[in-house]
Amino acid sequence: RLSRICGGAFFQRLLTRFTTTEEIFGPLSLQALERDEYKRCTSGFLPTASIAFLDEIFKANSAILNTLLTILNERQFDNGGGVREDCPIKCVLAASNELPDTDELDALYDRFLIRKEVLPVSDEGVVQMLTSSLVGVSSCEDSGTQDVCFVNEIDQIIEKVATAASRVEITREVALILKDLRSFVRDELNVEISDRRLLKATQLLRVSAACHGRSSVDSIDCLILQHVMWRLPEHRELILEWLWKNLSYESRSGASQLQVLLDQLRREAIVAVRKTTGDVSGNAGGRKQDIENVKAIRSEVENIAKIASDEMRQIMRHEHLLSEALDGHLWLSPEVCRSAYQLWSPTAESALLGTKEVLSNALSLKLALSPDTEVVPENDIRLQVITDLWEDAEPVQVSFSENELQMGMKEAKVKYDSDTFRAWKRARKRQKTNGG
Repeated sequence: RLSRICGGAFFQRLLTRFTTTEEIFGPLSLQALERDEYKRCTSGFLPTASIAFLDEIFKANSAILNTLLTILNERQFDNGGGVREDCPIKCVLAASNELPDTDELDALYDRFLIRKEVLPVSDEGVVQMLTSSLVGVSSCEDSGTQDVCFVNEIDQIIEKVATAASRVEITREVALILKDLRSFVRDELNVEISDRRLLKATQLLRVSAACHGRSSVDSIDCLILQHVMWRLPEHRELILEWLWKNLSYESRSGASQLQVLLDQLRREAIVAVRKTTGDVSGNAGGRKQDIENVKAIRSEVENIAKIASDEMRQIMRHEHLLSEALDGHLWLSPEVCRSAYQLWSPTAESALLGTKEVLSNALSLKLALSPDTEVVPENDIRLQVITDLWEDAEPVQVSFSENELQMGMKEAKVKYDSDTFRAWKRARKRQKTNGG
């Protein structure tokens, strides 16, 4: 069926230890031998095929493997005399009942990017299989032409997808996921992912995004990696579990870190604004150095607001793509898409709410520190407004010495910012209560 869709020649062979190179790449040309040339007649064999299926691939001998590597990697066939012929191969599928058990097969195994374990028919599926109207006959064997609609356009489609994929962005977030997954596979599963495989996996993610008309890779595309990064079939489930956990917004949302930074900036703003007596423009007597400090704090707050705004857009885009995948994804099964929606939608919604709160707090603090808008607070109440904007996400635990607790109220108010001053008053009250 795939060969009918793509057009061109189809080649298939069952490989054994005794399979010869002539069976795969074609017999030697007798006419060429008469001219003292070593050349094969490749017509009808693998070098001239568009689609190939090689059964029991790992039983091939070394002579076949070496030539096969060149075709798979470079799409070229060395046909003697230093002449390399371009191969029209679009896709090579292989099957095996056993995995490679020698190092010489590792290079070949690495060339097959997507791996799929085919299990025996389940007990539930046996009845359906046996009662089928075409028991033992593949639906690909009928002579219908329903699958040939793209034959004349397949090259243009491949070219357009390749062009679109080359423009797809791999974000830093996705790059970090790939890096961490490679480390997990190496450290926990004792599997080395080659640089070649990592780059091809990245290209596959780009193709997935391009096929859905997107300009950047989303975390849902990364679920394809469960079929790329394993060496043994039992690794796939472990990799999928890792992906479920590490692609969830529960593990990668930055809202809490942003809020901690914002809390610190607000404490700095309180100290700075107290020094200027509420002046943030320099027109009401504030020292130039203190005004510049306020401006620097406001700039940092603006940066946090921008980061939070960008993250909100990413989360909303992610939620939209999860919903969209329920209607079908070209590279993922419906079951995986449903699981992604069920597992990730709640965490994405929670992350969105947290990020919205950070953005709201950042914009409020920015407004309170801004001198040129109509809705800013008056200088005499600016400090109180900043203090009351929100409760700190993680209140700072402050301890006081005996001498500090003996200070007077006025001295403590001058020495500490408002948060520390309130903590000082609570500590002093507890001391008096305990002492009483």
